[in-house]
Amino acid sequence: MTEVVAVVLDAVKSMSPERTKDLTEVSAHYTTLRSLELDSLDTLQLAMNIEDALGVDIEVVDFPDSLTLAELAERLSKQLGKERSFEEATPS
Repeated sequence: MTEVVAVVLDAVKSMSPERTKDLTEVSAHYTTLRSLELDSLDTLQLAMNIEDALGVDIEVVDFPDSLTLAELAERLSKQLGKERSFEEATPS
């Protein structure tokens, strides 16, 4: 999950460098999207940035504002695992 956490943290930091300058993998466990004061457009941009970085489709509804960054990364890790398993099982 560390790779996905890093992607999420980088995406958040790129959107709001001043507000997130002290954000770490440890603080990701208690930092929520709400605490970052992201509005709906910011959340959409965050989802698109993470999609680009991970190569996975993300629904913005997967980003409730009470979700911590670590929980978001965990969800994305699980989604990535399922998609990769499907791709490996699909014959070329």
